Parts: sequence; structure tokens; C-alpha cells
Amino acid sequence: TSFNRILEFDAKSQTVVVESGITLRELLQWSFRKKLFLKIQPGHPDITLGGCVAANVHGKNPHKDGTFIDVVLEIKLFHPDHGLMTLSRTRNSNIFELTCGGLGLTGIIISVKLQLDVLPSDRMIFETTPIESMMDAVEFFKNNLDADFISSWHDGSPLKKNFGRGVGYEGVFADGFKSNKLIMPKKKALTSYSRASLPFSVWNKTTAAMAYSFYRKREITGSKTYERNVFDSMFPFGGSTKSFHLFFGKNGFTEYQILVPFNKVEEFVNDVTKLIKIEKPPLIVIFMKPFNGNQKYLRYSGSGITIALDFQRSPITDKTLSKLDDIIISYGAIPNIIKGSNKRIVQNCFPEYHKFIDELKKFDPRRIYKSDVSEKLGL
Repeated sequence: TSFNRILEFDAKSQTVVVESGITLRELLQWSFRKKLFLKIQPGHPDITLGGCVAANVHGKNPHKDGTFIDVVLEIKLFHPDHGLMTLSRTRNSNIFELTCGGLGLTGIIISVKLQLDVLPSDRMIFETTPIESMMDAVEFFKNNLDADFISSWHDGSPLKKNFGRGVGYEGVFADGFKSNKLIMPKKKALTSYSRASLPFSVWNKTTAAMAYSFYRKREITGSKTYERNVFDSMFPFGGSTKSFHLFFGKNGFTEYQILVPFNKVEEFVNDVTKLIKIEKPPLIVIFMKPFNGNQKYLRYSGSGITIALDFQRSPITDKTLSKLDDIIISYGAIPNIIKGSNKRIVQNCFPEYHKFIDELKKFDPRRIYKSDVSEKLGL
């Protein structure tokens, strides 16, 4: 089987137990019919629930909703030396904490019990706001922290005076349902193979600047409010705007994502802006969101602003990323490990790096479960 069954459902408590191989798309196809949903939705619908746990992914407003651990009630975990274990906040809680955001190093996640929420509508209402700079986005976030969806994108072109200009998005669920049949288009996942069908990158400093200038003008001219079906709202890059990443072509892209404490954002942004304008890497776009939570072990969580920078792969990008590492270490920011990182930065940025390793060794002295990522990060 695909290990993707729904095992239990409690309508009263709105909880569901699923096998770890089920994807977000498969779960939502089932839960939408019951007018329920999972409030933490990462960027693509074809991610498995086991992967969501191991990466402790975040959703559309992590300042309001937290990260994936906040909807996980219980985990069934198999480890050859411990057998089948039940993990929760009250049972084997230390292993529960290690497993959520633990990169799959504690064992095989068999099933997950999740807390669902009532789905208010099959549509979301979005309002767009012109953003003049990355710091302007921070003020926009502060004024809209209770939104169901909040984010901003920014022009990353280092050659333009418009660097950092963009659009802020605030989204809330509409009232009621237009249809009992919710739209969930079937879209193939973007893979290295499908992206390779385009042998070159459409994006460069010129095309990106032109595209974003046109897109920004379109978004902020005329009506600033629009309606979108709930699926495309949750998964913009798994739905109608998937071409954005496809256009990076065969060589692909690198995303560098960091979480910066609120009180250090302005200085951090100033230093990063200076670096980008000096090095002039092929930075295509910047995304930002507000965050709130408690950082533990290697989990990408805390209070601050998350900033994602999407670069074309190139030697200049590699040089810039190395210098970015130094900047985020100096500001006490943390990287999102699942976006790619290295031992030096993880060791310096996560206060509980060594504690995570020690607790993992206590649980699994033989260190049965390893991966390329764990080897690279010295875990």
C-alpha cells in the first residue's frame, strides 16, 4: 500500500488518525467533505504527513497558528530497539519533542493523530497592500497579525532602486460556502525531472525585474480585494502559480530561509541589503512572514520575521550564501534546515544543537537512523 489510510476519526473532538504516508492533498480531500481542515499548511499539497512532522513545517500565518507540532496530538513511532511506541505531550514526551522537527532520526513514524479545525468557507478574501521596502512589510505584519493568511513578496533585483518593493497579502476566510464540492485541482508535483524539461532559466535580473514590476502594478492597481478558492489560497505554488519555480529551469534554484528576532530585523535587513547590492547575486524574489513560538532543539520556530530568499544557482550565489551565514550567526537568527544548511551555521545558531545530539544518543545509542542531512550537519 501507499501507507496513506485514514485510521480513526472522532467527530466530536474533530481529531483524526492517519498513516504517515498520506499527503496533505489526500487528507484535505477527505476532510473538506466534512468541512474540516488542517490549519497548518506548508507550500505544497503533495507533502506527506510524516514529512510534515519530521520537518515541523509551518503554514500561512505561523504567528497566529504556530508550527506543525501545534496540531500533532500523538505519534506512533517504530524503532527496532524500542518497538512500537506511543508519543505525546504526556507519554514519552521527550521522544515526542525529539521527533517533531527531528528530521526522521528517531525512527519510522507509523501514524499521527491530528487536531482538525472547522473550515469556515470554500473561499478566501484577500486584500493587497503596496509594500515599499522589507521594513515596510514588518509594519504591515504588525497591523494584521490576526489574519488567516499573511505574507509579502519583494523584488530581489540588486541592480534596481526598487529592491525590496513588493506586495503584502492579508487573507481571511469568506462567510459560508458557495458550493459543497470544493475545488481541488490535480497538479503534478514540481520535481527536478519536470523542471529539467526547460533547459534554461527564464529568470534573470532583467526578466525578474520586468515581471515583478508588471505583477506589482497589476496587484495594487484597481480593486485591492479579490476572492480565491481555498485550495489555491493554501497552495499557491502547488496550484495556479507553479510556473514560477518551473521557470528556474534545469539548473534549479536555492532558497535561503531564516528566522530573525523582531528586535533585530531592521539591522539585519540593512546588512543583507548591503551584501546583496555589493555581491549582486542572481536573487530573484524575497518572501516574508511573521512568526511566533518557542524554539527547541532544531525546530524552525521562534518569535520574529521569517525571510526566504530565492536565488538562481551560481558561483556568485554560493559566495553570497557563505557571507549570509556569517550575518545570521552574528544576529542570533536561525536557518530553516530543510531548505539546506551546513554544520557550522546549525551548530552556531541553534542553542540546543548539542542537547539534541545527546538526547538522540540516549534514546538510540546505536544511531540506527541516519541520512545525508544528518551526516552533513554532524548529527
